[in-house]
Amino acid sequence: MTSPEPPDEVVYDLDEALELLAALEDAREALAETDFLAPVAEVEREIARLHRKLGFGRPFGGTDDR
Repeated sequence: MTSPEPPDEVVYDLDEALELLAALEDAREALAETDFLAPVAEVEREIARLHRKLGFGRPFGGTDDR
């Protein structure tokens, strides 16, 4: 039986997280070839968040001050 509400937290193992990261990066590259800047910015934000959570720092160069 499933709950009607989504869970407060979803946990990925490392392999799943790396697969998600790769998929997001591929989506970012595909969107970057278009003129749709808002979706590119949203995907970049999610990539950056996942990079930080995995301990990789900033994905697009520079240092992460957070």
